[in-house]
Amino acid sequence: MALKSQKGTSRAIKPDGSIVTPADRQVEEFLRQELLNLVPNAGVCGEEMGSSHETEAGLWCIDPIDGTSNYAFGSPIWGVSVGLIRGEETLLGLLFFPSLDEMYTGALGEGAYLNGQRLDQISPGKIRPEELISCPDRIVRMYPSEDFPGKMRHSGAFVADAASTVSQRVRGLIGVREKLYDVAASLCIAQEVGADIRYADGSPLLLEPLKQPKSRLEKAWIIFPRDSGFYLP
Repeated sequence: MALKSQKGTSRAIKPDGSIVTPADRQVEEFLRQELLNLVPNAGVCGEEMGSSHETEAGLWCIDPIDGTSNYAFGSPIWGVSVGLIRGEETLLGLLFFPSLDEMYTGALGEGAYLNGQRLDQISPGKIRPEELISCPDRIVRMYPSEDFPGKMRHSGAFVADAASTVSQRVRGLIGVREKLYDVAASLCIAQEVGADIRYADGSPLLLEPLKQPKSRLEKAWIIFPRDSGFYLP
């Protein structure tokens, strides 16, 4: 289905204060049907149409338009996120940016790709002062006394910041409050380029708690280079 940014598109406000457009639901409806054709017995977790339980075949995680505000106001910085998880494994991930003509894909043990070209492994080491990191302003408010590495940037779409991280347009990403459908695909791709994925305090980021209704990542977490030495309390 064709999908481009639509400045002035009709939109509504959800109970959580976020914007939703008709395209959000249309894309999720389309993806649910197509993905269940691929893996008929899998569960589905989607932003707009609710979630079913994970099965032995796994759980599809769908964010039909991540960065809906960007999409609705005509910015090209938004994308579609589709991931397949099973247990604590992220099996497949796809991020598609129609307005940018970019598609990121990853599969467990098979590497990660941008438009069919294999992505390099993220080089380890500390983030230098001149390098960029993705960091929302709420992180700074949560940790006002902490020093953060690099120069902070934030696009307004988690998938765009994750894509920039796995392609090393930015060196690392700090997130908080994302839900499973937001992050599943990005986690798969990030693991395939050798990223350090964990809570910023050093504890492991586990998928199982995120499968519960309304669960989200309540504390800061990172997709960073390995051996960055970065921790938050």
